[in-house]
Amino acid sequence: MTVLHLQGTKLAEQSMSKPLVKSFIVSLGFLFVLTMHYFQHNPGGSGLELSFNTASWVPFSIAISLGLLEICRQKVWRYSRLTIVLFACCLLLTLPVFYPNADAPAVANRLIALWAGFLFFIGLQQFTFTPKQRQRMLWLILIGVFIQTAFGWYQFMWMEADNAFGYNTLNNRPYGIFQQPNVMASFLATGLVLSAYLLARIPMYRGKWSWLQLLLLLTPVITIPIIMALSSRTGWIGAIVGVGLMIPYLRRFAAKAQLRMWLLMIVMGLSVSWSINSTTGWGPKTERITLESARSIHIPQAYKMFRTEPLMGYGYGKFEPAYITQTAKWHQADPNQPYGVPSLDHPHNELVYWASEGGIIPLIALLLAAAAVLFKISKAREGTQLALVGLFFPIVLHTQLEYPFYHSLAHWVIFIILIYWVDNLTAKYNKHEMQYVMTIKSLALIMPIVVSGFMLTTLYSGWLLTKFETTRPVNIDYLMQVNNPWAWQNRFDWDLHLTQLQLGTASNNPALIEEYIQWATKKAVNWPRPALYHNLISAYQLLGKPERASQIKQEAEYLFPGANFATSEAQSILPSEASKP
Repeated sequence: MTVLHLQGTKLAEQSMSKPLVKSFIVSLGFLFVLTMHYFQHNPGGSGLELSFNTASWVPFSIAISLGLLEICRQKVWRYSRLTIVLFACCLLLTLPVFYPNADAPAVANRLIALWAGFLFFIGLQQFTFTPKQRQRMLWLILIGVFIQTAFGWYQFMWMEADNAFGYNTLNNRPYGIFQQPNVMASFLATGLVLSAYLLARIPMYRGKWSWLQLLLLLTPVITIPIIMALSSRTGWIGAIVGVGLMIPYLRRFAAKAQLRMWLLMIVMGLSVSWSINSTTGWGPKTERITLESARSIHIPQAYKMFRTEPLMGYGYGKFEPAYITQTAKWHQADPNQPYGVPSLDHPHNELVYWASEGGIIPLIALLLAAAAVLFKISKAREGTQLALVGLFFPIVLHTQLEYPFYHSLAHWVIFIILIYWVDNLTAKYNKHEMQYVMTIKSLALIMPIVVSGFMLTTLYSGWLLTKFETTRPVNIDYLMQVNNPWAWQNRFDWDLHLTQLQLGTASNNPALIEEYIQWATKKAVNWPRPALYHNLISAYQLLGKPERASQIKQEAEYLFPGANFATSEAQSILPSEASKP
C-alpha cells in the first residue's frame, strides 16, 4: 500500500530517464544524409540564400535542443577546460557588436551561427558516447561526402545542358549542391582525409577485409577525380597536405596491407583523372593552375585596413562600405595602389575579416581558440597529432582563402564535431549542478519550433522571390506573398524597389522614381554596389536632374574606378549575383 500511496508524489522514487544519444545521432544523420543535399532554385549568394543551408538549420537546431535537454535530464553540466576557453573567445568575438561604430543587425546572423556552434559543442559534451557512437558521427560526415561525390560525378559526366539544377555544363566544374567549386573541393578533401583516419581505426582480423574498409578504400578513387575536375587550388592543397599528414598515422596504427591499399587507391584515383583527361580532352583550367588570384589584392588591402584601425576596426557588419571607400581613398592618393574589388563583402580570409571589422580583440579571440585546439592536439596520443591536424587542414586552409562557413552550414558542423573529437580524446570533464532546469528545458523545446518555422518560411519566401525574378511577364503577386522578408532583406528590397523604378519609368510617374532614389541613397551607405549606382544615375536622369546624376556618377567612378558608368540604363542585377566573384 505504501508504494501505491507514494506514487505521483515527491516522496516517490525518481527514475532516471534514458539518455538522448540515439536521438542526437539521428538528428545529425538527417543533416548529413538528407537536408544538406536539398536543392531549390536560387540566384546564388551565401548563408540562408542557399536552400541547403536553410534546410540544414532544422536538424541542427534539433541537435542543439537535444544537447540542452540532456543537461536537464542529468541536472548536471559537463564541461572541460576547452569549453571555458571557447566560451571566453565567443564573448570576445561578440564584444565589438557593442562598439558605437557597429551595425548590429548586419552582423546578427554571423553571431547567431557562432553561438549556435558553441551550444552544439556543449551539447556534444553532455553525452557519454561509446567508441562506436563517436565514430558513427564521423561516418555520417563520410556518407554526406559519398552523396555529394555521386552528385558531382553525375554533374561532370552525364548531366545535360538543359537540366533542372541550372548547372553549367560548358564550364563543368562539378560543385555538387554547394554551388561553389572551392566549397565542394574542401568538403571532398575532408572526406578523403577522414577515410584514412577511419581506416586506421578499423582493425583487420586474419587478413580479411570488411565492407566498411572497402568503402573507405573506395573513397580516394571516387573523390580525387572530382577534386581534380573542380580545378580548385584550395581543394588540391588541402587534399595533398591532408594526405601527407595521414600517412605517418597509417604507418603506425594501420596494418601494412591497409596502408598499401589506401596508397594504391590514391594512385588509382589519380589514374582515373588522367584517363578522363586523355579520353575526353578535359583538363584543369590553365588559369587555376597558376597561383595568380584576386586574393593577392584584397587580402592585403583588408590587412592594411586592420593596421589603419587596429583597436576598434571599422565596425561589425561594415566591411563592404569601409573596404570600398578606404581603398578608393588609397587609390586616389596613389594611383599605383590597387582600387577595391567591387561587391566584396568578405576579404576571403577569416582572420583579417574579423580584425578589419572589430579590431584587435576578435583577432586575439580567434588566435586564442586556435591555440587552445592545437594545445589539445599536442596532448593527444603520440603518433596521432599530425593526423588530427590533417583532419582540420582542408577546412582551416579554406577559411584563410575564402569563407566556407558562410557558404555551407555542413562545414561549420563538421568543424565543431572535429573540435569535440580532439577535446574528447584528452579531456577531463568537470561537472556542475545546473539551476533553472525548467527554463533551459523550455528554451530547448521552443528553439527547434521557432527555428523550423523561420527556416520553412525562408524557403517559401525564396521560392516566391525566384518565381518573381524568373517569370515573364512580371507577376507582382509573387512579391506580395513573401511572408519572411527578414531572411531575404537585401534581395527583397532590391526586387521591390527595382520594380518600383521600372513602374515609375514605364508610367512616367516621378513620385515612384523619387521613392526609389530615397531608398537607393540610404542603401548605398551600407551596401555600395555598382548596379545600385547605375540605377541611381538613371533615376536622376529620368527626373531631368542631370547635375545630380553627374554628381552620383562622379562618386561612383571614385568608388569603382574599374567600372563603366557611361551608360545610364538601369541594371537588374540581384544582390547575390552582384556579390559573385
